[in-house]
Parts: sequence; structure tokens; C-alpha cells
Amino acid sequence: MSPMSCPAVVLFFSLFLLLSSAADAFNITEILSPYPDFTTFNNYLIQTGVAGEINSKQTITVLVVADGNMSAVSGQSIDTIKKVLSVHVILDYYDVTKLQNLHAKSVVVTTLYQQSGKAQNQQGFLTVTHVGNGPVAFGSAAPGSNVDSILVKTISSQPYNISVLQVTNMISVTSNSTTPSSPTAEAPAVSPPPPPARASPPRKALAPGPSQKKSPAASPPKPSDATAPLADTPVGSPSNPVVDGPASDTKTSAASVITSEGIYLVSILTVFTSGWFLLTMI
Repeated sequence: MSPMSCPAVVLFFSLFLLLSSAADAFNITEILSPYPDFTTFNNYLIQTGVAGEINSKQTITVLVVADGNMSAVSGQSIDTIKKVLSVHVILDYYDVTKLQNLHAKSVVVTTLYQQSGKAQNQQGFLTVTHVGNGPVAFGSAAPGSNVDSILVKTISSQPYNISVLQVTNMISVTSNSTTPSSPTAEAPAVSPPPPPARASPPRKALAPGPSQKKSPAASPPKPSDATAPLADTPVGSPSNPVVDGPASDTKTSAASVITSEGIYLVSILTVFTSGWFLLTMI
């Protein structure tokens, strides 16, 4: 192995050990283990995974609450508890001395919940106030939230790395700040449905009016005594039979007279013509 390689290996291992020691500089669950008053808070940190996120930071401040004041998250889902606990983790170092010497009366600090990307409408920030000789108070920076979680004392401190401070109660975030406020569109008024149509009573059947009695069909006229009996109609003759009567005899006799007169005239004309022809021959 060359002489130049040994310093390089030593430097590599030195950096590795330095980074490892920095990463394991503190463990929040081990810090809280000696304090039975924070058993519930410590267990929630483990169950939600917030403890691992705290341990991965280089500079952090944790606001812890005693078991007797944890009713605000009792019975809540793991996701809700994780959200609340993340609000109690400030991404900076604050000890009692630093808080009491704040130059401004109120400052806004960033929490672990803001880093999660799920915070809305200032939910990921805390307001820290210290007025005169009064106590230091914490509260959510979301609109409508109360700044009423009071600083009690220091639990543990590793300067500029981690500060664990006890506060009186859980910091709550008002429900109306869960989503950004926006005007709610009013739903159009729904007109009441029309009343059901009343069933009309059954109409009484009208009594049938007096029907006009049809006159009996006119019976064919009875043949009078003066009418002669119908003559036998030959096959193929018209359907209406011709009644033999005096009118028929009159027509027959007239035709006979006309025929005889014609024959007579023709005879005379023939005789006259023959006579005239004979005279011309003589």
C-alpha cells in the first residue's frame, strides 16, 4: 500500500464516524424515557413515526405535554395524532433563555408539519409570544387559533442541537382552517314539488237518451187487383219483369197499323211506277 493511501483511508473513516455521531447525536425517545409523565407523548412519537423524523434533524425543538393533558388527541386516528405532534416540533433551536429574550413581542416559527407539505392556511407555523414579564405562549398561526399553550420548564437541552420544553396543553388547530377559505357557492333553491294531483271521482254514466226508433222498412207494395200477373220471363231477359197490360196491347196495335200503312204505300208506289214504265214503252 502506498504511503499516500493511508491518510486517505484515515480521513474517510474519520468523516464516516463524524457523520454517524452527528446523526445519532440525540434520540428523543431516550431523552423522554426517564420521565414517566411523558409516557403517552413518547409512545405517540414512536407509533406515528415522528420520533424518527426528529432524530434525523440536526437542530430541533420539541414541545412536550404531560399525560394528564393529552385528552385532545385521545381516540383520534394515527394520521390526526401525527399531524398534531408534528406541530409541536419546531425546526430551530429554542431554549428558555432564547425565548425570554425575543426582540419582538411575537414571532412565527416553522414546524415539522409545514415540512410535510400537507399544511394549509398557515397550519404549519406557530406563533410565539412573550409580552413583558409575562409567560411565553405558543399557538397555531392558522387564522382563528388560540395562543394558549404556556411554557412550563425545560426538560432537556443540548445547545444548538435539541431542546425539549414542556408546555401546558396540546396546541390545537381550528377545524375551519383545514382547507383554504373560499366563498361557498350557494346551491340554487329547490322549489317544492307540486302537490300530487287529486284523483277525480269517477264520472257517473249518463243515462242513455231516448233512442229514435227506426221505422220499419217499407214493405214492398202489394200487387193490386188491377195488376195482371207477371209474365214468365225468359232466361237472359232483364231482371225487372214486364207486366202484360193494356198499355202493352196499345203499343202492339199501333206498330201493326204503321206496318200495314207502309206496305200499302209501297204497293201503290210500285203500281204507279210500273204504269209509268209501260207508258214510256208505248
